[in-house]
Amino acid sequence: MSGKKLPDYRLKQKILYIDATDEKTLINYGDLFFAEGKFSDALEFYKKARHSKGIENIKSLAMETADVFLFEQSLKALNKQPAQDDWEKIGQNAITQKKYYFARHALEKAGKQEDLNALRKMMEAESHGNEK
Repeated sequence: MSGKKLPDYRLKQKILYIDATDEKTLINYGDLFFAEGKFSDALEFYKKARHSKGIENIKSLAMETADVFLFEQSLKALNKQPAQDDWEKIGQNAITQKKYYFARHALEKAGKQEDLNALRKMMEAESHGNEK
């Protein structure tokens, strides 16, 4: 399927929800979307195909890039609950990448009040630094 153009919204909906698309085709489309950096779309195809390896790849990528919402969606697709350590790790990754709202969400889920307080101070200091 390499070199194939990604389907537009309507065709994507048809492939996912109207046609009885086979698992291999769904995975191939998921791979195409993944290669193009369209991870939410890839996740939709992997979920429909029940392709746990693809979903796990997205979960790992979401952890690395501190994309809390994609992380949650991938866990839901795998029918798994995140561990507190997962929330702490993605929260710290988000802080490192200056994705403070993602960090706040993850640290709230982890119940890490001290880290949340430190994050708030960091965000305040940074916003005051931008006012100068």
